[in-house]
Amino acid sequence: MAKKLTIAALIALFALPVFAEESGGYKGGEKPPENQDSGYKGTEDTTSAPLELVKTMRDGAWVTVEGYIVKQKGDNRYQLRGHGDQTIDLVIPKKVWDGETYDAKDQVRLNGRVRQDGARHWIDVQQLGEP
Repeated sequence: MAKKLTIAALIALFALPVFAEESGGYKGGEKPPENQDSGYKGTEDTTSAPLELVKTMRDGAWVTVEGYIVKQKGDNRYQLRGHGDQTIDLVIPKKVWDGETYDAKDQVRLNGRVRQDGARHWIDVQQLGEP
C-alpha cells in the first residue's frame, strides 16, 4: 500500500508542470508612443542595429534591436516597429517571453537570428527584455 502511495505521489509531483498555466506574452490593444527616444544609456546603445540594416544582413546573422512590438500576427509571430517607423516580423517562442507581458507602449530589446526567404526578412528571437 505504501509503495502505491509513493508511486502516486511521484506521478503527481512530476505531472504538475504539465498542468501549469503558461504566462507572459504580448498584450494587444495598446498604441505605441509617438516619442521613441530610448534616452541615454551609455555605450550599450551602440549594439542596437537599425531595422534598415537588419533587412540587408545575411541569413543566420546574430542581431540586437530595440523597438516596440506593435502587432501579433499569429501564434508566435509578431511585428516590431523600430525608430523611424520601420517594421520587421518576429518569431518569438513562448519560452522566450519568460513569464513577462509587454504591450505596444513597452520598448523592448531583443536578440536573435536574422532569417530570410527571398525578399521576406524576420528575426527568430532568442532573448527578449527591457532595454
